[in-house]
Amino acid sequence: MFVLLVELEAKAGAFEELEKVLKSLVEMAAHEPGTLYYSVQVPENKSNTFILYECYADRAAWEAHMVFEQVREALGRFDNLLLAPPRITFCEMIASTSLD
Repeated sequence: MFVLLVELEAKAGAFEELEKVLKSLVEMAAHEPGTLYYSVQVPENKSNTFILYECYADRAAWEAHMVFEQVREALGRFDNLLLAPPRITFCEMIASTSLD
């Protein structure tokens, strides 16, 4: 499995718009082959931050996700919505409980 942890920090006044964009990506990811789990969280101690947890069958599934038009459109909007570039951590899962 291939896992990403992504931290996004919204610009002042952009939190709600960024939240809508991220929710639309979750809806889309639910129907993508190879996407096992895709979620968006808000840390309790950071009011303008989102954490994405993305789990794919393999790196190729993530690469396929990245070329979908809706994903590319969302990434194109990030410049106007984010305070800084996304902080991405690529991981290889070595053990977990079921995501179901």
